[in-house]
Amino acid sequence: MAWELLAIWAIVIATTVWFFRDERRLRAEAELQRAARYYAHAPKYRHVAVEPVEAPAPAPQRRTGGLNREQRAFIAALTAPKASA
Repeated sequence: MAWELLAIWAIVIATTVWFFRDERRLRAEAELQRAARYYAHAPKYRHVAVEPVEAPAPAPQRRTGGLNREQRAFIAALTAPKASA
């Protein structure tokens, strides 16, 4: 009988400790989410560039030379009809 009471009290204590730790964890996670939302959107924590942003690099000039002799020969070899055996 005594061991049954001891087992019941051990279960009650373990469940109570588990409940309070879980509630504390849930409150801490909610507080962390609130802080993350605040710091992500608060104006005084927004990033301010120290140096001016450089203009993007200009686009490269287009090549106007066309294909060379080797490239034309390669494409001709690819598009040539294949002889059936």
